[in-house]
Amino acid sequence: MGLNMNEWKKVWTKRVADMDILKNEDERKVFLELKRSNGFDVQEEDPAYEAWVEQYRQIKRELSFHKNRDGGGIESVYEVGCGSGANLYLFEKDGITTGGVDYSEKLLEGARQVLMSKDLICEEAVCFPTSPVYDAVLSNSVFAYFENEEYAIKVLEKMYQKARYSIGIVDICDKEKEEECMSCRKNTIEDYDEKYRNLPKLFYAKQFFLEFASKHNMDIKFSASDVTGYWNNDFVFNCYMFKREEV
Repeated sequence: MGLNMNEWKKVWTKRVADMDILKNEDERKVFLELKRSNGFDVQEEDPAYEAWVEQYRQIKRELSFHKNRDGGGIESVYEVGCGSGANLYLFEKDGITTGGVDYSEKLLEGARQVLMSKDLICEEAVCFPTSPVYDAVLSNSVFAYFENEEYAIKVLEKMYQKARYSIGIVDICDKEKEEECMSCRKNTIEDYDEKYRNLPKLFYAKQFFLEFASKHNMDIKFSASDVTGYWNNDFVFNCYMFKREEV
């Protein structure tokens, strides 16, 4: 793990979900606490519950794209960088089997509090086992924290091996929007340079994912982020890749 990833790990290992809130019967409060602990509290006003749930529905639809042609949907999903399990929490509410990996044991404690899954491990993103396979493998707002594209390729290779049908990478920092994004962050986050010293984010060109999909004979689809009220919409994109059916 490189220097920058180590610095980010220090940040994430300090974050923790409020266990008292996670014991609440109000599923809305539980989900929002999971989301907060996963880092979605940078801005004073974050998207509302309904906006995040709609994003989840879109992710689920996209991951199910190939199976939907036959009238079906994914039955299992594995998340790389699952944090405290906000996404997996909603998947489980829909009866979908889940699993995940994260390098923060404290965040995983929150996930274990609310999830039925027994397949939750504390490891860095490149170290999760490729067995058992899951219908879909997801990574949401995680690729920006990798040290370089070489590391990202290794993670994608593992995701490819673990996925039966589809891969989803959500909230990818767009290389074309890097300067605009950094200007926005510096203008909206007080003392940005000091707070984020040695905490860079990795931006990607879409070509990076196109080349991976081509090499692995996968279909690929990009989509824009349109979470209502999300400050980051203009600077990120989503990518979904699908294994082609063998003839």
